[in-house]
Amino acid sequence: MPPLFDTSRIRMNPRDETTEVAHRLNFHEGLPRQAAHVGQPAFIRAHLIERLSARLGLDKSDAHALVDAFFELIMQALGDGETVGLSGFGCFQVRDKRARPGRNPKTGTAVPVAPRRVVLFRASRILKFRLRRINDHND
Repeated sequence: MPPLFDTSRIRMNPRDETTEVAHRLNFHEGLPRQAAHVGQPAFIRAHLIERLSARLGLDKSDAHALVDAFFELIMQALGDGETVGLSGFGCFQVRDKRARPGRNPKTGTAVPVAPRRVVLFRASRILKFRLRRINDHND
């Protein structure tokens, strides 16, 4: 059975109407904005919902519920300190970083950096191979 969502075929069109609509919607109000746009349109949650509804023949509301439930399960597992492995895609892990001395780049003064938990992603061999193959075709 072919995969439900083949990321190797995704090519986003900068003039895609869904991109404009998705940028107007603010799904994560109160969270910091993403980094500056680096020239390529991002594949965002709205695109994923649209592609799933088209590929699986779902209503947009059902696809939205599916995507939300999927991400919620991943966030819960990571919040519990579990490793989330998605075969053929990669592995998400939570790591604890200890406190360390830092430096304010503007003033040069020493600032302590508090301990924190971070999420690491390690791509699978299959994903790395596909990305390498796509990169080779673009050169």
